[in-house]
Amino acid sequence: MLLYTSFPADVFNIIVQVLRRMAPFNYYAGWEVTCFGLEDQLLICLMKLRLNFRDLDLADRFGTSRSTVSNIVNTFISVLHEIFYDGVLKAVGIPSQLKCKGSMPKSFEDFTSARIAMDATEITQDIPSNMNSQSLTYSNYKSRHTVKAVTCVAPNGALVFTSDLYPGSTSDAAIVEHCKVLDHLQPGDLILADKGFNIFDKLPAGVSLNIPPFLSSKSHFTREEAKLCYKIGRSRIHVERANERIKNYEILSHIPSQYRHMTTKIFQLCCCLVNLQAPLLKEIANKYEVEQENESEM
Repeated sequence: MLLYTSFPADVFNIIVQVLRRMAPFNYYAGWEVTCFGLEDQLLICLMKLRLNFRDLDLADRFGTSRSTVSNIVNTFISVLHEIFYDGVLKAVGIPSQLKCKGSMPKSFEDFTSARIAMDATEITQDIPSNMNSQSLTYSNYKSRHTVKAVTCVAPNGALVFTSDLYPGSTSDAAIVEHCKVLDHLQPGDLILADKGFNIFDKLPAGVSLNIPPFLSSKSHFTREEAKLCYKIGRSRIHVERANERIKNYEILSHIPSQYRHMTTKIFQLCCCLVNLQAPLLKEIANKYEVEQENESEM
């Protein structure tokens, strides 16, 4: 189950129960799939996301047609996106600073007012046929054509925000401004980010930003600056680890052409599915296990 879906069987069964409440679905191709139960259709979709099997491969594995697999995958991506992105990630939003403090890990002990750690992540795409699109999607940083999003994690490692996908040449600051993530913050909140997020002029009143210092004309950092770089990096590493989990969904390494019309949905859904995996931070996982044991004893 972990191999094909990235999370354990009990989580898979919970998703099945949620889907049962949503049924019947409006299938993408206009005709309903009746040859498979809900569990198998969900598994086909998750296998597509997790391992990016070709539709023909999945059709052979499940003894069906390629068009049936395509119908299932397109349908369930949209349904799961509506449940987990629109209904959970977007609806719940970024936890308040008070909630963040309730699960603050030790790595954030120097930034107790931190509400999010922010980073940008890029995924590769084929060279667009349109010349204007080619110039927009070419990333100088990656030296290839990409699409790009800004993601944010709470101090406990949970992904709490993801933007839409933008052409790879778009700057981090431009994405932050356009996706309106700063509108979710309150006075007193702190953002942790890397040097690419020089967005001091865009911050709402009372919101702070901590990024590593620039070397400018100096040849090396002072002792205080080096300590600050270490502290910020120690806290920010969690958003980079979360982005690594997102990219473990193989479909993002190369989104097939027949699913490219829903690239943003696929990316945002993968972000949501990361939150269904084991907690990113060991101390948060241990705390969760203790709480579960206490509940079972009660």
